[in-house]
Amino acid sequence: MNPSARASGIAFLRRGARPLLGLVLLLSVAACGFAMRGTTPLPFQTLYIGIPDNSRFGAEVRRALRAASPGTAQVDDPKAAQVQLQQLRQERSAREVSLNAQGRVEEYELMVRFVFRLVDAQGHVLLPDTTLTAVREMPYDDQVAQAKEGEMETLYRNMQQSLVSRLVRRLTAPDVAEAFEKAQAGDQELEIVPTIQQTPRQYDPAPWSTPDIDTTPRSW
Repeated sequence: MNPSARASGIAFLRRGARPLLGLVLLLSVAACGFAMRGTTPLPFQTLYIGIPDNSRFGAEVRRALRAASPGTAQVDDPKAAQVQLQQLRQERSAREVSLNAQGRVEEYELMVRFVFRLVDAQGHVLLPDTTLTAVREMPYDDQVAQAKEGEMETLYRNMQQSLVSRLVRRLTAPDVAEAFEKAQAGDQELEIVPTIQQTPRQYDPAPWSTPDIDTTPRSW
């Protein structure tokens, strides 16, 4: 066989073998149970989520945690949970940040804030009061107020989804698992706070309603 042809054939076989080798390695890694992407499951078996489930935010939090930690049961009775996710505050707002020459609003700063903590059944604080905030800026034109209100609502939903993702990452962080292990071992240094004894009241949409947009000209 021509030496040059033989070299070309060997090079072709090597190139063809590379994808096959990569596939074999990928299947080997998967067989070992190694997760290349994703979050770490929650370290506890039962969780009470103190966010009304008839709110969009509460539903998305439950869905995200169920996907991240399918082995953790979400219970409706706080007394039956090893750990409680306590909602301390949830709000959104729109602040005027820019006016045009006529004194009309031309830009808003939108904000969504969620404050929470994580405690076990005995009230040991696994994660102290934590604030998650998302901020967006939105140009505004009162000539298309209805369209801008729809845009504002879409931005609020996107920020809300961002907070859900950040909340899941925070709850599945290693320090939460370490705090839970300490609580299970009876660590006396952990702070103790009251636990939730009953299901929270029905969701009040007021904190998440679209703020009134006042188009009245403003003076500096």
